[in-house]
Amino acid sequence: MSPTRDGVFTDPSMTKSFAATLKLDATFAPTVTGNVYAQPLYVTDGPGGKEAFIVATESNHVIAIDGSGTVIWDQAYGTPAALTNLPTPCGNIDPLGITGTPVIDGTSRTIYFDAMTLPPGAAATDHPKHMIHAVSLDDGTESMMGWPVDVDAAVSGFDSFSQNQRGALALVHGVVYVPYGGHNGDCSSATNPYYGWVIGVPAAKPGSVTAFSTGTIGKGSTQGGIWAVGGIASTTDGSSLFVTTGNTGGATTWAGGEALLRLTAGPKFVDQSADEFYPTEWMMDDQADQDLGGANPVVVDMPGASGGTQHLVVVPGKDGYLYVLNRDNLGGMGAQLSRTAVGPQNTGGKGALNGAPAAYTTNLGTYVAYRINSGPSGTGCPSGGGEKSIGVAKLSGSPPTPQVVWCTTETGLGSPIVTTTGSGDGIVWDANTQLYGYDGDTGMTIYAGTDVMAGGMHHFNSPIDAGGRIVVATSAPGHLYVFKP
Repeated sequence: MSPTRDGVFTDPSMTKSFAATLKLDATFAPTVTGNVYAQPLYVTDGPGGKEAFIVATESNHVIAIDGSGTVIWDQAYGTPAALTNLPTPCGNIDPLGITGTPVIDGTSRTIYFDAMTLPPGAAATDHPKHMIHAVSLDDGTESMMGWPVDVDAAVSGFDSFSQNQRGALALVHGVVYVPYGGHNGDCSSATNPYYGWVIGVPAAKPGSVTAFSTGTIGKGSTQGGIWAVGGIASTTDGSSLFVTTGNTGGATTWAGGEALLRLTAGPKFVDQSADEFYPTEWMMDDQADQDLGGANPVVVDMPGASGGTQHLVVVPGKDGYLYVLNRDNLGGMGAQLSRTAVGPQNTGGKGALNGAPAAYTTNLGTYVAYRINSGPSGTGCPSGGGEKSIGVAKLSGSPPTPQVVWCTTETGLGSPIVTTTGSGDGIVWDANTQLYGYDGDTGMTIYAGTDVMAGGMHHFNSPIDAGGRIVVATSAPGHLYVFKP
């Protein structure tokens, strides 16, 4: 069982009455080597045919844990980088190893992930490398020919020293897609520029790497990092990939940042209006650090007013707006179908909406849950909520216009996920030091956790559903918490 790219888990057991009975499993206490920024993963057919949790850490460890909390295997994949190995004064993760959420191919029983790694015998100031790994789900070994992939060596113009890898990886029709942005602090210079990158590695031919960079848009452009934690959204048929991009450091002509971009398989990008969108106020947003790249896009289908299906993509912005676009034709500058204020505006770079949104449908309609990072309490939230909360907007009409229907108050640093039984209901889950669950239609509290999780979740991270259990990974020392009936 695994989430779709929009953060929704289909689980027939997760009814609202069932969810209300969850309790922290005090007997589940595995040792996790390192700090956990990546979302943990769950498989029903893990090592030995048993269910397993897969946890990746900043110490460059990947750990497989069975349903009882016993560590099945724990493998290290090189020495992680330190802040002294990064451009000064950038970076806020130390050590820096595996940050982006891995992806698992259940058919080949392979885990793919990116690890920031120092070469053997490296000094404290040596440059690290991004290595994309493909390891066995059964024992963590890496034996397939051509792996790991050294991104610096495989991609001309890519420099791991300036790039960070935070967004979740995606596996689409046999290609592993890995997004990259800059380090915290947006350090970029003529000698050490960063860009937004999407690297495509065919699982069967890792030597045939394809890459897209925001540096190919405009003249002399830099930055435009692809750093949103949810990573890349894709259509069901895999023909279109969607990414959001960050600041471009004071650009005066649009050059790929502050945008939603549509890529085709490869990845490939054509610089035309149908494949790019950026707000009319993109330059002002850029100067205020209110970029569109703080949250990943989500793909949504809705019935059209006169039949057919509306093909949509929805993006929350750090400017406090929820953008709804026609994903078949993004339209260029200012071409959104609707733009609705659902959070605080003019937050001065504090990032009103960011993290990983989740789109879901119930019997009452289609919704998007999003993370409100900061701003004046209650802005855009008719039922309360404010700084560091979760908001939910309902999409209606043709073209759809979002309307905020509820917000939370007991939230922290995490991004929301949604569980649904598949019959039209939904529960929105959020966690930090405690776990909360809300009715997807009304926002009524279904589960209000009293158990405190040590360390709390890291910035933007999400819980997961694991066969009728909600699982949360927290910060150093790394913990994995399981809530079950």
